[in-house]
Amino acid sequence: MTEQPDNSPEDPSGDVTNSSSDGDVAMRDSAAVVTSESSSSTSVRRDDQGPGWLPALMAGTVILGIAGFICCGVSTWVLFQKRTEMAVRTLRGAYISELEQSYLEPKTKRAVIDKVEALIAELEAGDYENWQSAAIMQRLQRLPVVQWGYLQAIELFINKNEGADQEEQLREISRLQQAVVDGLATSFDFQDVLEPVQRANPKSPSGFSLIQPLSSEQVAEVCLRAKLVADRANIANRTFSKIDLAEIVQREISQGVTAGGF
Repeated sequence: MTEQPDNSPEDPSGDVTNSSSDGDVAMRDSAAVVTSESSSSTSVRRDDQGPGWLPALMAGTVILGIAGFICCGVSTWVLFQKRTEMAVRTLRGAYISELEQSYLEPKTKRAVIDKVEALIAELEAGDYENWQSAAIMQRLQRLPVVQWGYLQAIELFINKNEGADQEEQLREISRLQQAVVDGLATSFDFQDVLEPVQRANPKSPSGFSLIQPLSSEQVAEVCLRAKLVADRANIANRTFSKIDLAEIVQREISQGVTAGGF
């Protein structure tokens, strides 16, 4: 009886099958890893969108700012070269109208308007340079020409209504006018002094008109404010001689030509 060996030879086909199976598993794992890495890389690339439109927007903003600055500079230069033309338009279109509708006495009004019309003719003839035209306009704006008419109306009221304070009130009005002659009171000071007798009026070229009829209380307040301005300017406490407003206007025009503005 023949004995069978205890250890049977290994089946070659079994080893090949197992080896092949293990290789397939390794390949699948490797492919999975590669796929995973590829997906991760793609995801990173999709998330990284770069700077976008921000640099372009910033550059565009800077360019627009530079262009705006240049346009403003050119516009300013153009207007700077047309100061005489603008002065003529302002004087003829607004200032003359204000004078015509002011409360200035007829004689004073006519004399001042003649001075201004002569100035307009000189400006149109090219007698003044641009800086001189600008200086003249600055001085005329500071000069209380229209407001002078309010003072004349108040003076007339004081003279018609003789009261115990008549002399003192007329003296304070005179002192305020002298402050203008000395260059120590401007239209801005007059705006505060005349506030008690003014009311807003959109139809008036100056935007204000005189309250009618005046009252003694309003006039007394104006005189008190006039005294404060005159005291601040160290004007002597006395009544001064009659002042020619047209001469003051001509003086300011001449000083604007020679000395310039303030």
